[in-house]
Amino acid sequence: MKKLSNLSLLTGVAESRTMDTPHDLATDRATAEPAPDWFTIGLAVGMVMLGCLLFGLHQIFVVGHHTLGNTKEVPWNLFIVNYAFAISSIGLSYIASFGIVLGLKQFDAIARRALFLAILIIIAGASNVILDARQPLNAINMMLTPHLTSPMGVVAVSINLYLILIIAELYLLIKRGHHDPLVKVVAVAAFLTAVVVHSYHGAIFGLAYSREFWHGPYYPIYFLLSALFASSAIIILVSVMTYRATGAQIAAKLRDTLQVTGKMLLYLLAIGLFFLYWKIKTGFYFGKPEAALLIHGQYALNFWAVEVFLGYLLPIALLIRSRLENLNMMALASLLVLMGLYVGRYDFIIIGQLVPYLGFVPFDSEMGGSMSTLAVYTPTAAEVAATIGLLGVVWTGYILGMKYLPLGEEEK
Repeated sequence: MKKLSNLSLLTGVAESRTMDTPHDLATDRATAEPAPDWFTIGLAVGMVMLGCLLFGLHQIFVVGHHTLGNTKEVPWNLFIVNYAFAISSIGLSYIASFGIVLGLKQFDAIARRALFLAILIIIAGASNVILDARQPLNAINMMLTPHLTSPMGVVAVSINLYLILIIAELYLLIKRGHHDPLVKVVAVAAFLTAVVVHSYHGAIFGLAYSREFWHGPYYPIYFLLSALFASSAIIILVSVMTYRATGAQIAAKLRDTLQVTGKMLLYLLAIGLFFLYWKIKTGFYFGKPEAALLIHGQYALNFWAVEVFLGYLLPIALLIRSRLENLNMMALASLLVLMGLYVGRYDFIIIGQLVPYLGFVPFDSEMGGSMSTLAVYTPTAAEVAATIGLLGVVWTGYILGMKYLPLGEEEK
């Protein structure tokens, strides 16, 4: 067995995959024994997940729309939660464009992988809206006759423009490289379009005056912030998992980029926790029933155990403990961040619909009637199956991209 030289240990330059190199958790080389056939295994897992999508599609469009759990009181279901979570991945284009737009060249190493992931997640995320619609083909009318005074209309137009731009940006990066002037023009356009998408996506909720839990100027800013830390978590998790699955070692260039991304994730989580505190503090201070549901009601476990502890506190502790050197620990922290964010989006969207529109009567009121109770929502099997299937779209697309596209060429 060959021994790594001291120079190799210090610089992190990848050794040949034919060498029998020991894995050192202390320095976290983020390597693993190569899977027997990562492509075949990954594709098989993807096919199983896509099978769930077929079941969900059959339930929704053949059995009927009544297989979904939404009601007139809770019109937005799990598909809208998925969509809101997927919108956060648009931050991947920010990360991909940092080198081109802002001159932070260390981010060029992950630009291709970040853009490809953004394309897949946005396609899957937008598909959730189609599944939620009774007449999905009518969605084309939002493009042909957009109402730009509506935040949802602006998002519908801008997200399609954004998707076209990042597809073009990825193509130009592969064909021409980072220094081509046309790449910079497209990257700047995609960057600005992403800001529009996120801010107006937050405005969909912030301008909902009749929903007190959503209403306010806070959410356009928070959605931009959460997009950055969600996308930082995605790129760290996916990059480390990719190299572990294929048995390759992470080169010094990519390692440095992931460490910078990890530092950015740490700071953004601290800011996000500050935002979360004041969102709940103000809601509780003004006696909003949604805040009570989160703090000590039926959603308290979701909030305290998953959103706060697993989504913020534990990842912050793990990132500090890792010293931004242990990539395995950073990947675990990233996974927890994404879990916490998803549950946070679920709580935010679902709880925001549970309180009746026309005012609120306290829980202990004797007045009776629908205004004295909260609405109820539970995801159905069709929603859960379709959600797994749409995740399978991202999974399978990424497996194919790993195999046939030069996503990692600039990481070496």
